[in-house]
Amino acid sequence: MIAFVYILPIIACLQLHFEFDYNGPWYTYLWTIVFGEAMVGGLHWYFYDLHTSCTEFLGSMVQEINHEESWTELVEIKYTKNDKSGNSYTVTRIEERYHKEKYYFYTTRGSKLDTDYRFYSYVRGVWNVPRHTLSWDGRHIKGGVRYGSRYQRSDLDWEELENPDKWVPITESHSYTNKIRASNSIFKFEKIDKKQASEMGLLDYPAIYSYDAPCVLSNDILVSPFVDDLFRKFNARYAPEFEMRLYILLFDVNRGVGISEQQRAYWQGGNKNEFIICIGLNSSEEVEWARAFSWADEQFKEVETAQWLMHHPKLDWAAFHDWLSSHLMDWKRKEFKDFDYINLNLSLWQILTIIFLSIVENAFVIYLAVS
Repeated sequence: MIAFVYILPIIACLQLHFEFDYNGPWYTYLWTIVFGEAMVGGLHWYFYDLHTSCTEFLGSMVQEINHEESWTELVEIKYTKNDKSGNSYTVTRIEERYHKEKYYFYTTRGSKLDTDYRFYSYVRGVWNVPRHTLSWDGRHIKGGVRYGSRYQRSDLDWEELENPDKWVPITESHSYTNKIRASNSIFKFEKIDKKQASEMGLLDYPAIYSYDAPCVLSNDILVSPFVDDLFRKFNARYAPEFEMRLYILLFDVNRGVGISEQQRAYWQGGNKNEFIICIGLNSSEEVEWARAFSWADEQFKEVETAQWLMHHPKLDWAAFHDWLSSHLMDWKRKEFKDFDYINLNLSLWQILTIIFLSIVENAFVIYLAVS
């Protein structure tokens, strides 16, 4: 049906010519088609993107943190005036523009994020490395020079670089196209809304707070700060090399192993880079069941991880972390371009919306042409 909408601008041109006997410039027809097709194409893309756009979360670390002092920029503005004889001449005026103090940092992924003095001081204290003094010269700077400072992770020696106490984890978001969530393919999962999820005890993706987000999640079991910090840093240091985002979801054993499949459905299989481990713990916080899932083509890492947990019911988080860190090379994320063959159709209300707006736009063009 959507193909029909692209014909509407042509129908509008025919209507303009035959019904209204338009004898104006030929390019009116051209612009009617160009603008009409552009609007339909834009709406088509918008609704398609609305269906398929997903957000994945990526781990990284602070690589460098900077401070720039406030400064005043001298901006040269030139404008033309006329004298009493009508002759023009150029006048130059210097305008001052104030730039406030700013703090920002770069991550190991190369992203630049703004921050504040509190985070700047925190990172500086974690690294405890020399301060690099920065200065910029220029005639456009009031006073001729402005100042700043920088701290760099690369100033740490090798042992410190591998010391988790020196890592400042960051979670970054990234949009990608996921056709599966908008398709009716065999990969499609049951839809579970937020109200149902809450009643079932399922978990939502955590919010990013202070530039990072937890990855060990539970509604049933208290996650210790040690475990939280351990796997935040796992996602910052080890997972990015394998394009992975680890989530460990802890459930009360009485919810049953079936909740892992319900969680998988609620998260629609997870994002393309996610490796999700569901663990059922009893009152002594011992493992009684474990399941792992991801979009990886080969699922042996998921099976191997669940088996390791079942063989180590008295869960030692540090040991599990070390085992997982040394076995990442077996995991490879799914390339979602493999799903490019899936054809998607817009919903009826979206198609009707495009038709309605296209008719309104074409009617407006005809009105302008004949009025």
